[in-house]
Amino acid sequence: MWWIPRFPNYVWLAMIVLTIAALSYSSFDRARQQERVAQDSYQQTSTRVENARSANQQIKAQTERIRQNPHTAAQSAQDQLRLIRRNEIVVSLR
Repeated sequence: MWWIPRFPNYVWLAMIVLTIAALSYSSFDRARQQERVAQDSYQQTSTRVENARSANQQIKAQTERIRQNPHTAAQSAQDQLRLIRRNEIVVSLR
């Protein structure tokens, strides 16, 4: 056992403390990075929800206009079903 260096006890204690500190910091840093990723994901999801709510409001407003005005309802049906009136002429452009 002459080839094993002898270190004082405080050196071993310091190595243990430094190892624990390094592991703690790496765990803290990893948790902080995961928190940033979660916050970014939350922001993207919030933006998508707000866009969906805005689109929903527009659809509700259009539906209300269709319910209130028969001319708007007829125009909307023609646009969605691609229908034409009897006196309209279809011109195909290609």
